[in-house]
Amino acid sequence: MDDAGENGHGCYTEHGVSGYGVAIKLSHDQTMDEAWIKSMAEEMMVRVADLCMEHGANAIGHIKAHVRTSAGTVKADTIGTSHGAYSQGTISQPVHELYMAVNSIVQGIKEHVVAEATLDGIHQVAEERGLHVIKEKEHTYFDEFDFVKSDEEFRREFQEQLEKSEG
Repeated sequence: MDDAGENGHGCYTEHGVSGYGVAIKLSHDQTMDEAWIKSMAEEMMVRVADLCMEHGANAIGHIKAHVRTSAGTVKADTIGTSHGAYSQGTISQPVHELYMAVNSIVQGIKEHVVAEATLDGIHQVAEERGLHVIKEKEHTYFDEFDFVKSDEEFRREFQEQLEKSEG
């Protein structure tokens, strides 16, 4: 197989599938309840998918987010703008900040374009909704097994990761 840069394929397969992941910490001056967080996460997933398609993607494998807060978790995802987005999970009380891991798997555009569309979509929705992006860090792919840890353990490890990258 040729190098991805030479044949126009994406980063993962000979079929041109590219992926990108980012972990972010977001805060809001006002508290965010479960409905607001789900709506925001769904909107972000659809915006990222829209931007990928605008940049020439052939198909969306998935755009998904795992959201962690001190009051619970939410998962949101889409497989393309025509399918809308879906979220599930429970936030037991309003919060001011959250951690979000976003993964984008897209066919037909290169990894750096998927990264650009993912970050642009997150930042656009964050700005529109009055969220502050406190920190972002690219990450390797997260799957459901990364989220079986306790909320406290996950937040501690994520905070340590962010602090290391600042140093």
